[in-house]
Amino acid sequence: MSSALLRIFFKLFRGSEKIAAARSFIETYPIDEITQKARKGKEAVFPFSEKEEFGKALLGAPIFEQAPLRYDTLSKILLVPPLFTPLRLKKMQEILREPVFTDVDTSVDVGGFSSSMPVCIASMGSTDVFNKVSLQVARAAAEAGIPMGVGENVATVWGYAQRRRESQPCFKERVMTYLQHAEEGRGGVFIQQSVEDAYDELWNKVYSDPDITPYIEKGRVAFEIKLGQGAKPGIGGETFVSRDIALKIRDKYHFDDDPATVVKEVYSRHSAPGTFTADILRSMLRLMKNNYPRCRIWVKAGPYRDVEEVAQIVYEQEAEAMWIDGKEGGTGMSPVIALKDLGLPTLACLQKIKRMRERGLQLDLIVSGRIIDGGDVVKSLCMGASAAGMGRPIVVAAYAAGEEGVKRFLEALKMEMQLLISALGKYSIKELGDEDLRATTPELARSLGIKSVYD
Repeated sequence: MSSALLRIFFKLFRGSEKIAAARSFIETYPIDEITQKARKGKEAVFPFSEKEEFGKALLGAPIFEQAPLRYDTLSKILLVPPLFTPLRLKKMQEILREPVFTDVDTSVDVGGFSSSMPVCIASMGSTDVFNKVSLQVARAAAEAGIPMGVGENVATVWGYAQRRRESQPCFKERVMTYLQHAEEGRGGVFIQQSVEDAYDELWNKVYSDPDITPYIEKGRVAFEIKLGQGAKPGIGGETFVSRDIALKIRDKYHFDDDPATVVKEVYSRHSAPGTFTADILRSMLRLMKNNYPRCRIWVKAGPYRDVEEVAQIVYEQEAEAMWIDGKEGGTGMSPVIALKDLGLPTLACLQKIKRMRERGLQLDLIVSGRIIDGGDVVKSLCMGASAAGMGRPIVVAAYAAGEEGVKRFLEALKMEMQLLISALGKYSIKELGDEDLRATTPELARSLGIKSVYD
């Protein structure tokens, strides 16, 4: 805030209390946000100071906030161990010694894949910020034995089997790097297809690719239907494109300005979010099962209010897994107002997962959105999630120390989980439950259906 503006506000108030109130107002009022909109208009709707930042920044809901969030996060839940631990005694009788945290078995089966721990790498797409380190992440995830996603638009932007730019891996490199480094029988890759990818028949190419076919036959490949994402549920793809690209795709997308008649350096490209009903979703899943019988079928959904109904349909159509992305999830480009006001937080998604489990739903459910460390993963498992998804932490680790950085991050993540689970007196993922959780407030405890720290 400029000193001139401070003086203007202080003149409006007399007395120390009013000056304090003025200072508080100045510190909390969104002056920068309003100024940005005044200067840049519609461009300020997206979270970039400059459009050149697109694809080069980690976006989505901030991992840490200066001001308190308006909703509760996983930090409002604690893992609370008991003194009496009969399962520890059982483990001691099994291994004939006092168990330690390294005796915790973190392996799980999720979405038709065997995984060394209940963690999956999110289906990150074609943005520069991830694609440049995608092969390092693929090797690290494969060697760690955890499933990894390949997001939409990678083949369309960077090519299917050959690089379109020397510095950027193509789609098949990402897939094959993972599959060739994965331990036999462990892990798997799940692949998204966007509307643009569908024009090039991406899934058909993958399904008939002679290099990938052996892995499909071994059950190591899934196709992931994308119904939305956490940072912008109900909103279609948003991106900036150059004029030459805009002219090529102007008949497939909506542009605020027609590139054929309005000459600009870049254009804002909008795509439809997709239209769904229960019957449309059922038909889509049946078609996928029929067309690709040798592939696993995954579904990714945003934090929708009817996500429980969606999950029931996914289960009835016998898909292998459903990924639920909380509003804290990241994205390549999402309107600022969506990050602020749209969708359910991850903790609310977990409350719905817990409710689904209480109804007996046996579908593998993966949760993501602000999952940062082993504590977040274990809390999610206690609420009923089958696994937790991670995106931005993996990208940060890759840029910090490359492939070895991702490996070390995953090793630390596993150790954190083992320490916490053993502290609870348990030694496998299946033994975790909501009895291990306590909410920090009675109100939150009632909302989540768990005990509070005061019970």
